[in-house]
Amino acid sequence: MRQALTCAARDGYKVIVHVGDLKVLWYDEYPDYPEPGGFTAELARLLEELGLAFIFVDGNHDVHPKLRALLLNMDGFGVISDRLLYAPRGHRWNFGGVRFGALGGAYSIDRYRGTEGRDWFLEETTVPSDVGLLGTEPLDVLITHDVPAGIDVETMFDLPEALERESYIVRSLLRDAVRNTEPKLVFSGHWHQRRTGLMPGLETRVHVLDKEYKAGNLVSLDLDSLTVEDYKPV
Repeated sequence: MRQALTCAARDGYKVIVHVGDLKVLWYDEYPDYPEPGGFTAELARLLEELGLAFIFVDGNHDVHPKLRALLLNMDGFGVISDRLLYAPRGHRWNFGGVRFGALGGAYSIDRYRGTEGRDWFLEETTVPSDVGLLGTEPLDVLITHDVPAGIDVETMFDLPEALERESYIVRSLLRDAVRNTEPKLVFSGHWHQRRTGLMPGLETRVHVLDKEYKAGNLVSLDLDSLTVEDYKPV
């Protein structure tokens, strides 16, 4: 994370947008936040040092009760620090005339390995009311964690039918959100692979980003042309 942010600041970027599973405010690792220490406080300090703003949506591996309890600023972001901001589900904002929307959340297909309330949370899944909050006004860019149905992804392991069905419910809701808002671009993650594809019947291109430390987990977006290029922090 430090290398990527340092290189981005050096290369002139001002805003980082993260597609979820940032894992800030995690209970076990950051029990004393906002006291100094831990990943969350270190990230906030680094952003201040580099002069970067960092906006993120929630993934399934995030502490949803704490994110939902954050106070919102005048722009509708949940505030961890002046530069570290959470974009709640359904939130919209504008960068230089480019219309952004947020619709985080996903179903943890590995939840059976963990404990509810510690490793995963019921609030992790995107629900129909989240799609309703996003609305139907057009967007240019939609930031999600899971990948909308209609874009093929490879599963990391064989899923029981029940888990596959639960996972697909979220993906179907994201597809509905894309159809409602018809963004030019969608950025997502969750499936730990780099893929791009066009949504069936739409002109929306979806960029699926790989996991941290993998090639293809970072891209740059030109706000004037909405062109996307893979970014390598070197």
